[in-house]
Amino acid sequence: MAQITHDLVLEVLDGCGSAALAEARELGSARMVAPTELALRCEDLDAVRSLRRVVAASTSLTVPARRPRELLETSVQQRLAELFEQIRRQRPRQRFHGLRLEAAGADTPDMRRLADALAELAGLPLSEDGDLVVRVRKGATPVTWQVLLRTTPRPLATRAWRTVNYPGAVNATVAATVLDLLQVGEEDSLLDLTCGSGTFLVEQLHAAVPARAVGVDLDPAAIDAARAHQRAARRKGRIDWLTGDVLTADLEGGFTKMVTNPPWGTLHGEHESNEELLTALLRRAAELAAPRARLGVLTHEIARMHRVLETAPAGWRPAGEHRFFQKGHHPRLFLLERG
Repeated sequence: MAQITHDLVLEVLDGCGSAALAEARELGSARMVAPTELALRCEDLDAVRSLRRVVAASTSLTVPARRPRELLETSVQQRLAELFEQIRRQRPRQRFHGLRLEAAGADTPDMRRLADALAELAGLPLSEDGDLVVRVRKGATPVTWQVLLRTTPRPLATRAWRTVNYPGAVNATVAATVLDLLQVGEEDSLLDLTCGSGTFLVEQLHAAVPARAVGVDLDPAAIDAARAHQRAARRKGRIDWLTGDVLTADLEGGFTKMVTNPPWGTLHGEHESNEELLTALLRRAAELAAPRARLGVLTHEIARMHRVLETAPAGWRPAGEHRFFQKGHHPRLFLLERG
């Protein structure tokens, strides 16, 4: 039986593209289409679910057509039926409960007919909150249309291990990219100074498991959520979760990699005091750092962070800045190194 080649469109957050591209190339031929979109050709559709820097993956069909009604032609419908069948054959089997069409002009008669035809092909009811998401859009050239079928009921960025809805948690694909930029390896000792519900450290367990991993947070509910998330992830590797103030906690130093996503004033913390907090975190990180340690500070307080680095770097040397864009938020990762 001939191996099937799948043409996929990968949705990524702006700022995660390079990390997602490197990850996708482990599965097949991949290229950057736009800052928020990759194209991937691969033979293993099941393996696509392992992508951790990708928001969502969709199989795609590009059709020569001038208008959406041409997508209703028999030959096109047959090819779409094959795509639906490939999605159904994934292992483990994916369970969908409804089909949702996303398209410009979704309420036009042509698009409504197309939605009905797609739902019939998929054997699912049409639903405004359907989990088999089908996007229809104009192709790269004026005489083509593209149909995208999301391969999973939930976006890949929605981690199954996130069983606790803890407010303010960092996006998991951003966390994975931050850890890539920190270059955490098995030999490292990793500290999350403000761990919240544990996204950074749990995400790291899906890559290289560090020799030592510690997460600290003031909120007992955050630490409870972090422990629950680690259990739900079912990954090998020990993490020491500590409730307390990292600025005063009794911690053994020597950390080679450190990360923090401090409160920035929308859900937690106060804008007015965050400059002082950032200064204190850099000072404390310096006390706990091994020689040539690396620190990643993910923050929305861009101007305040720049002022902190100008006035009180605590021995940290800037090693780069990396911008992310996510739903109106523009967090920035400041990479710092010890001399």
